[in-house]
Amino acid sequence: QAKLPQTIAFGVQTPTTGAAAMAADPEREKLRMQWLQQFQKAVQADSWGQVVEAQEEYEKLAASIAAKQGVPFVASNDKDMMQRLCLCLSARIQALHSLTDKITPVDMKALEPVFESLFTGSETTFFPVEAHKYQSVQPVKPSVAGEILCEGEDHTEWQKQQDVLRSVTGTVVSLRIEKIGLKDAQEYIDPFMTVIVADPKTNLLDTHDTPLARDRVATHVFFNHQVYLNISLEDMQNQQAALFFEFKHYKPKKKKISTRCWALMELSELKRDEEMVLELYHKPTDLKKKAIKLHTEKPLYLHVYATFIRN
Repeated sequence: QAKLPQTIAFGVQTPTTGAAAMAADPEREKLRMQWLQQFQKAVQADSWGQVVEAQEEYEKLAASIAAKQGVPFVASNDKDMMQRLCLCLSARIQALHSLTDKITPVDMKALEPVFESLFTGSETTFFPVEAHKYQSVQPVKPSVAGEILCEGEDHTEWQKQQDVLRSVTGTVVSLRIEKIGLKDAQEYIDPFMTVIVADPKTNLLDTHDTPLARDRVATHVFFNHQVYLNISLEDMQNQQAALFFEFKHYKPKKKKISTRCWALMELSELKRDEEMVLELYHKPTDLKKKAIKLHTEKPLYLHVYATFIRN
């Protein structure tokens, strides 16, 4: 019987983690400056009483931010701030439409330091606008180059995030399933991952199937899919839950979907904004964690990246 699993590496300062990397990344810096300039233009129009111009600029900015909320390079604190900024922009648009001041131009001006700190690695949790002024608003939908996205991947990611933020109270956990290492990776038909949250009595608290894998190479199946858990981090902790990841594929001869191997993550191993590398185990999945046997002796693992959003 194998020992209970451990993640292989924590705190890996990959190009997508670490304050220095964030601040130095040219794509993020370009986006930060673009949004800051758009925001300053919108606030100026708002302060001058140019209602139509202010609405248009706020809407374009909110839609642009929404379209980027699900991209891989966005860290937990930035996701949290981007969500709040979108809601504030949406609330101000509604206030301008209805000629009310639930959220004021002064409130909007106070958001400038938040825009300035995006993607810089800042871990500040202070937000200058009170939650009751924006938390119940319907957010502006994502768009690219002024076109509202009613379908497609960017909109789907945004919709998933909005749905879970409405239904989960506490810290929302997003898991990006990056890739899995398998010696025969190219042989699997329609591979996908199933994510399971279970308590010590093997009760299922949440389950998700990812879309099919994006690519397969010699020893890796690539997913790069995000899963938003429908149970908060706090609820998982209270119920002493664990996370299970099943690699599944289609067997045409048997005309059925089969589990090839699985991985386990204890909550103590769940780290935000860090790559987590998990050992793979022989099927069947053992939710009781009693009979665990390594799937392979080769250095092949499941790679997962987590972000948290405070809700």
